[in-house]
Amino acid sequence: MTIGDGTVYKNFDYSLNASKLLTVRDGDLEVLLKLYNINHKALEDMIKNIREWYEKQPHLPQGQLHDQMIVGHLKTRGFSVEQAKEKIDNYFSARVKMPDVLLGREPLSPLMDKYLKEGYWVVPPMRTKENHRVILFRIVNPDMTVLDVVKLGFLMGDYRLFNETTQGDHWIFDFSNATLSHAMQFTPILISKIYYHITSCYAIKIKGLHLINVPSFGYSILALFKKIMKAKHVERLHLYEGFDKIFKVLPKEMFPSDLGGTAKMTVQDISDMWYETLQSDTWKEFFANQDKNFTVDESKRTAASKISDSFGVEGSFRKLELD
Repeated sequence: MTIGDGTVYKNFDYSLNASKLLTVRDGDLEVLLKLYNINHKALEDMIKNIREWYEKQPHLPQGQLHDQMIVGHLKTRGFSVEQAKEKIDNYFSARVKMPDVLLGREPLSPLMDKYLKEGYWVVPPMRTKENHRVILFRIVNPDMTVLDVVKLGFLMGDYRLFNETTQGDHWIFDFSNATLSHAMQFTPILISKIYYHITSCYAIKIKGLHLINVPSFGYSILALFKKIMKAKHVERLHLYEGFDKIFKVLPKEMFPSDLGGTAKMTVQDISDMWYETLQSDTWKEFFANQDKNFTVDESKRTAASKISDSFGVEGSFRKLELD
């Protein structure tokens, strides 16, 4: 099925390297549509409905909604039009509320460029038999700056928004090289922004959160996250001592060979593909356009925003003290 272009995306190759990075194949969308009992005509009507709604929202930046963004939000919301509208509004509006983590993407800062090359975020192209994606975060160098790594993760998330065809994520965080300095960078407001954007803007279906080798000082940070997490996500949170323990939960073939998996690729192989793609002219232009034109005028909003300036921090963290 061919998806149309938005006003400013006529030369945008959003699917560049998607077959290599995410094993996207012809027919993947059709499989999802069949799962939700939706035909192509119904999908086209959904896209039209959302686009007409978007064009009537005076606070949102006109000409900036690519049809594939609409499809991406529909997929994460089980093809619910109203839920997709809410997430699209959040997706654009968040840039005004959290510019520190969502702007400044082109050019990449020297540290973000370095982290992308070295594979702090590893997104293997393989999928589980349940059609889930495995996402790995690891600390390559103790000198890591948390904010830059967070920004990089959301940047990669935009590529996935345009191209992902899986039905949920398993997120793995390896804290083997974590330091107290890293922990101190996780402020309550940053934690709230991270969780908000994942769940309310991308609306990713989180199937599992797997934390490996959490240091003693990391449990205070974990307590902060739990205060704002939905109950279902807390239930899907698991801790492990040793990376090899994850292979009892997720299949080895999902992991690069240098992490103990059986995939015929290394972390560097995966990182090189992501670097080539996100530093391509077409995606660099997209990120530059985001910084310049993904602007929301809250003074023109006709209905109350779903995003508060504090992201719920006041209510969630008021009584919680860090050791």
